[in-house]
Amino acid sequence: MKSTLAANRFKTHNNKSKELVASKFHSTLQNVRIVINTGLDKNTGKPIKGKAASFKAVFINNQSQWRTIAMGASFQPASFKAHFGSKLTAIEVGADEASTCKRCGVKNFKAKSGNVVCANACWTRWSGGNSKPRKSSNVKARAQAARNKIAAHAAQKGKAASKKNQKPPAPSRKQIAAHYADIKVGQLVKVVLSSGDVSPFVGMVTKAETVSGRPHDLLKNVSVQWMHNGVTEQLSNYCKPGIVSWLEVVS
Repeated sequence: MKSTLAANRFKTHNNKSKELVASKFHSTLQNVRIVINTGLDKNTGKPIKGKAASFKAVFINNQSQWRTIAMGASFQPASFKAHFGSKLTAIEVGADEASTCKRCGVKNFKAKSGNVVCANACWTRWSGGNSKPRKSSNVKARAQAARNKIAAHAAQKGKAASKKNQKPPAPSRKQIAAHYADIKVGQLVKVVLSSGDVSPFVGMVTKAETVSGRPHDLLKNVSVQWMHNGVTEQLSNYCKPGIVSWLEVVS
C-alpha cells in the first residue's frame, strides 16, 4: 500500500486521525491536489471498520485553504491495489472537468450553503490579498444599511419637496395689525395673495397711517405705488376678501 502511494508520488499526511491520508499535485492542473483517504490504519495497514477508501480533488486558494472541487467514487480498502489506478485516473479527469469561475477562471467548489462558488472567492476584497475574509453577516448588514440610507434619503427628499410646495398659513388679524403697525413710508414691498402666492412686482409704500379699529381696516391706510405693464399705479385697501392678505417687506 505505502509502496504504491510512493510510486505514484503521493505524500502521506501527518494527520491526527489514525486513517492513512495522502496527496499529490494533479498531473496537469496548477494548485490542484489529489487526496486519497485510504480507509486503512496508518500504523497497521488494516482496514478501519466503517471506513471506505475514496479520492477527491482539492484546489488550494489564495488563502492556502483547500476547497474540494471533485469527488471520486468510494471503494473497499481491501481492494485498494485493484482499484487504485482506475480511481486515480477518474479523479484527475473529474478535476479537469470541474466547472470554473466565469469571473476569474479559477475552479469552483460547493460551499456549505450549497452554492457553487469561486474557490478563490474573487468577488471579495480579500481574494487577492492578506486581509481576512468579510463575514457574510457583515456583508448583509452593510447592504441593509445602504438600502436604509437610500430609503431615508428618498423620504427626506420627498418631505423637503412637500414642505416646499406647502403654502404658508394665512396670518391672523392680530398678526396683520402688528405687521402693519411697522410698515413705513419708503419701504419696498410685495403683495401676498390669500392663496399664498407672492406678486412678482415690487412696489414702494407711499402712505402708512395708523388708526384705531379692526385689524383689516389698517390696510385701508397703506398705499403702495409700483410700475405694472409700464403704468404707475397707486393702490390701497390690500385686504379685499379672498384676494390679498399681506404685504411682504422687501427692504
